[in-house]
Amino acid sequence: MKKLIIVFALVLTTSMVSFAQDSKIMAGGGISYATKIENIGLNIKGLYLIDEAWEAAGGFTYFFKKNYTTWSALDFDGHYVLSNTDGMNLYALAGLNFTFFKFKMDNALGGLSGLGDMGEESDGEYGDYNSYANALTSSAEFTGSDVGINIGIGGRMPLSDKLFLTGEIKYTLGGANYLNAGVGILYAF
Repeated sequence: MKKLIIVFALVLTTSMVSFAQDSKIMAGGGISYATKIENIGLNIKGLYLIDEAWEAAGGFTYFFKKNYTTWSALDFDGHYVLSNTDGMNLYALAGLNFTFFKFKMDNALGGLSGLGDMGEESDGEYGDYNSYANALTSSAEFTGSDVGINIGIGGRMPLSDKLFLTGEIKYTLGGANYLNAGVGILYAF
C-alpha cells in the first residue's frame, strides 16, 4: 500500500511539474489540528492551478507524538474555486486521504521490572511471577492505516505578489473520521 501511495505521489508531482507554466505552482507549509487525533501537526503542501476554476493539491501532515502514538496524513485534493476576487480565493475541496499511525511503547510497565528478580532472590517462592513480570515489561508496537475521503472548504489571501496566507477546514470520512483545520503560507513559483 505504501509503495502505491509513493508511486501515485511521484506521478502527481511529475505531472504537475511537466505542465507548469506561467507560475501555476505553489508550495508551502503550515500547522494543523485534528480532532480525533487531538493534536497539532506540521504540514507541507503543493498546489497546481489547472485553470481559473480548478486546482490540484497534495500534502503531508506529521502530527506530534501523543500517548505513545504518532499520526501522519497524506492528502490528494481537488479544489473548485467558488470565488476569486483581487487574489482572494475561496474554494470547495474534495479528495483522497491516507491516515497512518504507529503505536510504540517500550517497557510497558517499567515500574514492575523488579518482579522478575523476586524469584531469584527468594529461592523460588515467587518463581511463578518471573514469566508474568517479563511479559508485563516487554514493549508493544503496531502500525496501521486508514483510507478516507476529504470534503471541506478553504481559501487564500495574498500577502505579496508571490506569498499567500492559506487556511482550510476539512472532514475526513472513512476509517479515521476526523476534522482537520489548518493555516499556512504558500509561495507561488
